[in-house]
Amino acid sequence: MAPRAPVAVTPGSRRIVIAGTLLALFLAALDQTVVSTALPRIIADLQGIGLLAWVFSAYMLASTIVVPLIGKLGDQFGRKPIFLAAIVIFIAGSVAAGAAQSMLQLVVFRAVQGVGGGMLFATSFAIVGDLYSPLERGRIQGLFAAMFGISSVLGPALGGWITDATSWRWIFYINLPVGVLALAVVSLGMPWTRPLDGRRPRLDLWGSFTLTAALLPFLLALVWAGDRYPWRSWEIAALIGLATVALAAFVQAERRASEPILPLQLFRNRTFAVSAVILLLSGAGMFGAITMLPLFLQGAQQIPAARAGSLMIPLSLALVGGSATAGQLMTRTGRYRFLVIGGAVIMTAGLLLLSRINVDTPYAQLVPRMILVGAGLGLTMPVFAVIVQNALPYQMLGVATSAVQFFRSVGGTLGVAVFTGIMLHRFRSGLDGTAADVPAVTGNLSKLLNERGATEVQRAYAESAPSGVAPWSQVLELAHVSQSEAIAGVFLIAACVVAVTFVFAWLLPELELQRVSPQEMARRLAAQQTAHGAQPTHAVVAPTPASAIPHQPGDA
Repeated sequence: MAPRAPVAVTPGSRRIVIAGTLLALFLAALDQTVVSTALPRIIADLQGIGLLAWVFSAYMLASTIVVPLIGKLGDQFGRKPIFLAAIVIFIAGSVAAGAAQSMLQLVVFRAVQGVGGGMLFATSFAIVGDLYSPLERGRIQGLFAAMFGISSVLGPALGGWITDATSWRWIFYINLPVGVLALAVVSLGMPWTRPLDGRRPRLDLWGSFTLTAALLPFLLALVWAGDRYPWRSWEIAALIGLATVALAAFVQAERRASEPILPLQLFRNRTFAVSAVILLLSGAGMFGAITMLPLFLQGAQQIPAARAGSLMIPLSLALVGGSATAGQLMTRTGRYRFLVIGGAVIMTAGLLLLSRINVDTPYAQLVPRMILVGAGLGLTMPVFAVIVQNALPYQMLGVATSAVQFFRSVGGTLGVAVFTGIMLHRFRSGLDGTAADVPAVTGNLSKLLNERGATEVQRAYAESAPSGVAPWSQVLELAHVSQSEAIAGVFLIAACVVAVTFVFAWLLPELELQRVSPQEMARRLAAQQTAHGAQPTHAVVAPTPASAIPHQPGDA
């Protein structure tokens, strides 16, 4: 197959491609949270409450697992076919989920959605790298981060509104027209740039298999621990042991692979290694804390789920503003470390203030604290894709970008699982001496989040509680107080985790952001080759060997 000449992309074409990419990313991020407020109606229609947690977990696990592989496939075969396939898979999963006739079917189709969503996440930010120089990417990545923040926080409110106005099935069907529009825009407007050096790309199948074998049991252990099984159970130990063995096999596979999906030499690059640690820690603090806010509003303060979603809007707006500001500042100044440091400080301050909330804290006092957390998140969300892309060869852009999403996602999964386990333990401990001998209360926190569920718990309490224990009204009041104190404690732990990123941020090298886009580099290369009578090569040159990954001072 002969090499192609570079494809010229006009500013207008770039804007069209970015618009289509933003639409697809909006859908993928929205579907992470839009289901939450529709769950009571879904359970009423499909039954299968035992699979309730898997409506979320299936999407999360599938999207996390596919990210590293998709990043490498984009580098090898080009971003356009991968992105189009991602939209098709996501639309197919959405339509199937909307038509599900059982909870098991819904979980399976949510996993299909997750595969498409993970492909979209891994490819979207790499597309920006294909079209813009590192100096320009800050502004565009800010838009992407803002869109992600809007959709993630808007999801619960939108899900409740759609469910009340039509049917819960339309939270999935609504993806069809928007997805088809994104498919048409990207299909017509995006150029297909891919490496063509006469060699057939080699797939790292063994690396993909061992990474999946490591991630799946590890993430399952995090999801199940403290809920389905105790943290110290043999089931959780077996899953973690299996993940450890598979991880060792993955390391060996990557050492031997000619084109690994996650080259181990990346970790010798100081920018990449420090960024990976920060993304893990900030992801844990970010997702772990954000999941606690709706829980506090619904559980401790008894606010309906749909309204609780709308009360998160200040955090969403602050995140959007922070992301846009960070993107503009990075583009104008060419610097980024001050954004990472500033974001860590602001977010830590917001979490520390949230750790002082109680069951009587008025909403007016919550708003400025949510704004601080959102602004801190916004300052850091768009920068790491640019930082890592700028520090590595362009031929590894897909791998670098997917690694950013991967580490943040794994950190978020870890944070949600661990923080939820801590919160449940503190909540149950707070009821000791009152209703600790009544499993209907201590074992069913989720049912206390709405009036109908609380009524069920009250009935079970009345039937099984021995004489002499506290009346139900007192138990319910203590449950709300205990839950608010447990969540406040989680915010304190999250603040400590995010504060550690402040230390690592000072270790992040401040490299100059390149000012030339890949398209401009391709045009210059083609012009040089034409001037010397050579056949123009494609916009993306042959893959860079791992040994060519640039090091910075202090690298391993």
